[in-house]
Amino acid sequence: MKSVTFSILLSSVVLGISFIIGCIILTTHERNSELTHAVGQEVPNDKVLLTMQETAEYLSMTEEQVMSIIKAEQGSFTVAGFFDGRMFPFIKVQDKFFVSRVELDLWVQEASANHRRYINGQMQ
Repeated sequence: MKSVTFSILLSSVVLGISFIIGCIILTTHERNSELTHAVGQEVPNDKVLLTMQETAEYLSMTEEQVMSIIKAEQGSFTVAGFFDGRMFPFIKVQDKFFVSRVELDLWVQEASANHRRYINGQMQ
């Protein structure tokens, strides 16, 4: 009788500890998953160049909006012969665009600080 009571007590303790550990594991996994979705839609942090799709996801824009920014800045540069500030950091290889993640972060800071506006494919 005494060993049955001890077995039930021990089983309850083991079950309780297992429940707590399971909850901790699930909570940690959910936090990591939320952070992954909040930061650039799972774009690897060690990637130096982003594709146009990754760039759009990173900026929470569409690819068309990113291309519109590039075209607007290129148009402004062509008309004026110079560009005041940091231009969108892309390189073009054959027909594909790639964007430097480090330079993109700097561009975002400057464009935001200067309150740049891009409307209908033109800089305002």
